[in-house]
Amino acid sequence: MPSLPSDLPTGLVPSDLRSLFPSLADDEVPYYLLRKGDCFDTDDALPGQAARRECTQPHDAEVVKVSELNGTYTTEAALKKAASALCKAPLEQKASYQAAGTVRETLVQYPDTGSYETGVDKVACSLAAGAGKGTHKLTGPLK
Repeated sequence: MPSLPSDLPTGLVPSDLRSLFPSLADDEVPYYLLRKGDCFDTDDALPGQAARRECTQPHDAEVVKVSELNGTYTTEAALKKAASALCKAPLEQKASYQAAGTVRETLVQYPDTGSYETGVDKVACSLAAGAGKGTHKLTGPLK
């Protein structure tokens, strides 16, 4: 295996991806990096982003399941339908264990067609207390 030249300049490649997106806060991540059990806030001004929060602090939503899309989807409508189908049963089941009025919405985050074509295939299925609206928050982990 050939070795790399030793005279390459340093500092050309960021050591972490955060430096490529300096406008994002430290807790902001793309939705597809969320994992089951992650609690987060949403912001309508930053679609596709999630601000991770401690589940014991007020937050907008919690991830119930992360799934992967399989297949060929050439339209936003087809992606939305497939993502919704992946989330339907786990969200209904988890919602049935929650106290009345705790969860007010479901949140299904999925890639757009351009992202899907480049390999982003994650779907985050979450229960929310009115995501992004700020009027109602979850205050603990889901049951």
